[in-house]
Amino acid sequence: MALPCWDKMMQLSKFKNREMYHALLPAQPAVQWQRLGFTNIARPKAQFIMWVACNNKLPCKERLHRFGLLSTSKCTFCNAIETLNHLMFECPVTYVIWEFVLNWLQQGHSPLRWEEEIKWVMEKCKGKGSKATILKCAFTETIYETWIFRNRCCFGRSKESDNVNIGPSITDYIVYRSWPNHKLKKYVAKLMM
Repeated sequence: MALPCWDKMMQLSKFKNREMYHALLPAQPAVQWQRLGFTNIARPKAQFIMWVACNNKLPCKERLHRFGLLSTSKCTFCNAIETLNHLMFECPVTYVIWEFVLNWLQQGHSPLRWEEEIKWVMEKCKGKGSKATILKCAFTETIYETWIFRNRCCFGRSKESDNVNIGPSITDYIVYRSWPNHKLKKYVAKLMM
């Protein structure tokens, strides 16, 4: 099977790897959350968990129950079914974490459902400014810390009441990750006042 661009490539004086690479790739639709990964200053492990969550592959109890790996799909903190949406935004225990971070960012916003939150964050992070960069980082770090908190509680290494410590921990990570950048440092310093 010949590639349509192969003949064109062979006629060029210089072979272009990039063009060949794109010709070999199957056409993929762009995902709406792809910009969340660009210029995101969050920790790499937090970015990975956000990527897994955005691909709807985070192993919440409902997902594990569907695969027959768990006998129950009840939330670690309440009696609702633990889906990604419930764990991140509907559960009263984890909602406190989002509330703290959004208040610290001075965002007058209440978390909704997963799809709406992705749209909201993408809309707010359109620019390249400090506010957009910090919001991307905060969103990513909050997803990660919420997931880690849930895992610690599942395996008995933490208590539900520890949720009040997660928000300040997230803001500490944001400050630490943004402090080396002069522009971000100014913006974060205003948030800390």
